[in-house]
Amino acid sequence: PADTATRLVAGSTLVFQMHYTTTGKATSDRTSIGLVFADKPPATELRGTALVNGNFEIPPGAAAHRVDAEMTFNRDVTLWSMLPHTHVRGKRWIYEAIFPDGRKETILSVPKYDFEWQTDYVFKQPLKLPAGTKLHATAWYDNSRGNKSNPDPTLDVWWGDQTWEEMMFTGLTYSLDPAPAPPSAQ
Repeated sequence: PADTATRLVAGSTLVFQMHYTTTGKATSDRTSIGLVFADKPPATELRGTALVNGNFEIPPGAAAHRVDAEMTFNRDVTLWSMLPHTHVRGKRWIYEAIFPDGRKETILSVPKYDFEWQTDYVFKQPLKLPAGTKLHATAWYDNSRGNKSNPDPTLDVWWGDQTWEEMMFTGLTYSLDPAPAPPSAQ
């Protein structure tokens, strides 16, 4: 959005992880990147982090295996977008915000996740999440024969970078809200 930017410190090194599907034929990569630099400091600095559970095992033949992850914000934040990521066994996602007062709200539901159509879900209205809010993610995986994209439904599946392995990863874009002013001395 206008008047937002992500800080890129002078001298930083950018690292990109490219995912390819082999075809058995030699080819070349034509990846490029474009950066737009702000001509003045933005009103809002956007930051990135990830919600990850790398400690799971999906049993052979499981058609709806559940994996959860959770994090708690220790500052007031504004959540701008979320990017769920699994591989070919991922089938759906649900995200809930659990507020400090105990109230729960589903903030994103991806009922038909598709590895071939991954997207960053940008909120029309960024979400204000007070300190102490928990973000709870649940992903379901289909490691059965009924999943036509499944490379081998007879194997246990763990975290890994390769498409035949799995991930439970969510990229988050957020900003820190201004700290409240200290109470005035009377």
